[in-house]
Amino acid sequence: MGERPLAHDLAFSAAEVMHLMVEMEYRQGQRDLDATMRRLKDLSAYSLAHADILDKRQGVELLALAMFFGLSSNSTYHLNQQRLAQLAPDTFAYQGDAEAIAAEMAEGGRSASAAKDEEIVPRQPRLF
Repeated sequence: MGERPLAHDLAFSAAEVMHLMVEMEYRQGQRDLDATMRRLKDLSAYSLAHADILDKRQGVELLALAMFFGLSSNSTYHLNQQRLAQLAPDTFAYQGDAEAIAAEMAEGGRSASAAKDEEIVPRQPRLF
């Protein structure tokens, strides 16, 4: 048997998949760039005091949104930086709200939009 991947390798792999989903939503007109950047800033503000965020879903989302805006050390995503020019000035001024993420995590780690989505499409029972 081969070695098991490290947790951060799994987080980066999951972030790449999530990035593709965010990219698809954006291309279909289902993503607002300003709201997405504010979410990234909230997650980033939270991560400054909580390094363990990368062990959670929010950490994967943080990585995926950074890729979406080209804010990654991986040069593959640098072309995405052109999206920064499309943001409103007040989005650049926004500092991020770490308390919003802390409250979300205290409520079970689900964002308000994820909870809303589940109201529309309830979770299906697992077969295994």
